[in-house]
Amino acid sequence: MNVDSFYTQIDKENFYLGIISQVYRANSFVQVENLSVLSNRKIRDETLNPNTINYLVVIEDNQGLFIGEVYQAKVQDNDVVNQSINLGKLDRVFPELGINVIGLMHETESFKLPGFKTVGINDRVYVANSNLIERFQQSLQTTQYNQFGADNPQELLKNVAVLANSEGSYFSIQPNALFERHLLVIGSTNSGKSTSSLAILDSVILNGIKVLVIDPTGEYSDSFPEESFTRLTFGVDTFLPTGMVSIQQWELLFQANGNTQGAVLADAITSLRFQMKEGLDSKIYKKDGEVVQAVQADMQSLDDLDTSFNLLKLPEQINAESVELGNGRNQNMYVLNNFRANSNSWLVQKVRHQMDYSNFKDFFVTDSRTGASLLDQLDKFCESPNGSLYVDASRIGVSDGVGSMIVDLISNYLIERQTVFAKPFVLFVDEVHRYTQFIDTDSPAESGLINVAREGRKRGVFLFLTTQSPSDVPKILYSQIGTLLVHRLTSNDDLQSIKSHLDERSQKQIIGLNQGEALLISINLLRKIQLKFIPSSRVHHNETPLL
Repeated sequence: MNVDSFYTQIDKENFYLGIISQVYRANSFVQVENLSVLSNRKIRDETLNPNTINYLVVIEDNQGLFIGEVYQAKVQDNDVVNQSINLGKLDRVFPELGINVIGLMHETESFKLPGFKTVGINDRVYVANSNLIERFQQSLQTTQYNQFGADNPQELLKNVAVLANSEGSYFSIQPNALFERHLLVIGSTNSGKSTSSLAILDSVILNGIKVLVIDPTGEYSDSFPEESFTRLTFGVDTFLPTGMVSIQQWELLFQANGNTQGAVLADAITSLRFQMKEGLDSKIYKKDGEVVQAVQADMQSLDDLDTSFNLLKLPEQINAESVELGNGRNQNMYVLNNFRANSNSWLVQKVRHQMDYSNFKDFFVTDSRTGASLLDQLDKFCESPNGSLYVDASRIGVSDGVGSMIVDLISNYLIERQTVFAKPFVLFVDEVHRYTQFIDTDSPAESGLINVAREGRKRGVFLFLTTQSPSDVPKILYSQIGTLLVHRLTSNDDLQSIKSHLDERSQKQIIGLNQGEALLISINLLRKIQLKFIPSSRVHHNETPLL
């Protein structure tokens, strides 16, 4: 590919900068012809600002056309240079530019990753014109996704944002390139994180892609008026059957320790399941004074369908589990053990505190009640070819653990329910740090979000997560994320948590980003992209009240 084919309207010499003078593995340097070459100018429709950085250049090489980005501009500080500048003799000053090579065009119509190839000494360097910039933008995706054959590419998410350093240039991308390895949006409060998320969701929905939205604050409650959306408010018109929650999830919710509390909690729930089966759910199952064989027979009579229980009786039932085998004539009977009763009192206090000081009881049902089962709604969502689902979870407290357990249950349920033949969808979880604080990093396989991150792609479940506190997101979840959209961050802890995804220059840049500006980093892109998001026209309740 010849550089002349891109400079057909204006002579390429008007864009000439200089030659490659130094080549390193990580970067290269350009010896500029003279200082006057770096003056700002406008040629027809082309505006050139070569005296700054972050613009694109093209390098003509016998291997093809390399495209790079200027990251450094420098003039030597010595008496000769200073005197030449003072006398206006700019042709005697030879600046130096540092560039990062991004891509290579060779025997193709698009730029590819350069691999082991790089530029050579004495290669000529030009400012990239609009034709080259457009070709580069079309080449940003390293993988192209096709549907039903090579001649039918996946429809783009069009004009998702504006490229920050290219005036009037919109950024578009294929959905799989953005979500294939899941997407995490990061940014401090008021950095534009929610605005960019809604802009992406808007484009996703316009493309006919199914979405499941979990909204912890209610700020998206009026954002999706489409008839294809089913809107639920958890704890008001939608509830969760107690029998559908696993023992591990109850342990997570009540923060049972790993010693004996988990086993006692499981025994108490099993006893209450028997009471529900026998129609005695208003009473606890008393074991003190009962024959061991009779109690065991009762518990063994439960089958897989006997899962519901009266949650309100759980504290009393935990107390009733404080028994042991008797001695002597009572060796076949259970008798009360005061030591166990004292030990179990800590678990009873946890359960009662959860019930009394949160909206905990509003989210669970044991019998028919006005409202819908959350799991039934998830079934309908998975079976629907085009229907989307919005779940308002704003009634769930931030720190009571219910949200973590609900998201964990939803995630695990979806990964089991979604088959390879079902239509793929995007699972959007806003402020995900609210739901990951209770993830057990010693047993990550039990976490629903981590299961989706690991296995979801194969079953068509793609995560779209946001957080203002990346340091609270478990590292094991980070390791499964392939695309980051990073807005302004100022906390050192937060910057350290994403350090492996950024070079030193990008870290410094993130601290100074304006509202709505972000860096898009992805394994599916040639390089990091600087974007400016335009607010969606959808209703969004994210205004900050004025004092």
